[in-house]
Amino acid sequence: MDIYVRLREVREKYGESQAKFAQRFGIAQNTYGQYEIGKRSIPDDFKTMLAELGVDMNWLITGQGDMFASPGAATEESDQDPVATFITPRGGSVPVKSTDDFVLVPLIHQRLSAGPGQEYLSEDTIRRMVPIPNILINGYKLEDIGAAEVRGDSMTGLMLFDGDVAFFAKRVVSQDGVYVINVDGEVYIKRLSFDPFDSSVTIISENDRYAPRTVASERVVVLGKVIGWFHKHPY
Repeated sequence: MDIYVRLREVREKYGESQAKFAQRFGIAQNTYGQYEIGKRSIPDDFKTMLAELGVDMNWLITGQGDMFASPGAATEESDQDPVATFITPRGGSVPVKSTDDFVLVPLIHQRLSAGPGQEYLSEDTIRRMVPIPNILINGYKLEDIGAAEVRGDSMTGLMLFDGDVAFFAKRVVSQDGVYVINVDGEVYIKRLSFDPFDSSVTIISENDRYAPRTVASERVVVLGKVIGWFHKHPY
């Protein structure tokens, strides 16, 4: 029995379809299906995510030992305290536990400035995968969801603090709202107010210490609309 068969056994242990199991890790069903039948090698980053799920890597690779590093890893209920609280731009909150009700999205190697600005980096380098509740990305394609770490205090009026992780829908522009933007090569997370008649955008901080500024529309590249964020209160 090879590693591909053992991977299928893990999925079946969870009682999930290929589509559901692939969704856990933020990958396409077709890609995952190729792992199970041996048409594509299982990459190291996927093995890492399986290990974080509790799968014993020695068992997965060699077939020796137990499937899970800790007994009951696939079946235990999540009655523990939330691992994080997801805050939405409208002020709602959703506690996130270790359940099947979330998917993993890439945390890109880019900090979102809620302050003076962060140099724009390519999002090609993924730092890790982070969980987001399924219910909060309804209406969006999973592959269009990104996440990045916030730096600065200019958005504290929205309970968005330094060190929070914001989730955004890439390339979505839908009226005024909170966006991830690139202005003159620097990346920010700010509230935007669009003026289509004047071809300008007002960039607004949610902190009275920082005054709004209005710039020409062509200077602003919208990278995505913020859906919400994971928040650990600093006080």
